[in-house]
Amino acid sequence: MTRDIIISLLSEVISVSENDLAGQTPLTPEYDIEPIDIAKWMMEIEKRFEITIHDEDVHTFQTVNDVVKYVDGLIAE
Repeated sequence: MTRDIIISLLSEVISVSENDLAGQTPLTPEYDIEPIDIAKWMMEIEKRFEITIHDEDVHTFQTVNDVVKYVDGLIAE
């Protein structure tokens, strides 16, 4: 469920179909994901899940799955 919401939010931010995104999707410009998009996406995730994502942690995310695991960890706290 968390994964689906996170992919949906990314889809909205970068205007790409959810079907074209997966957990293994890398968070790189080659996939039309720019740093500004990551920032917008993180803000949307924070609002949706009522959490705080620390800036220093954002730089460690390599794939969508990394974000899902991080958010799941915050929700579990």
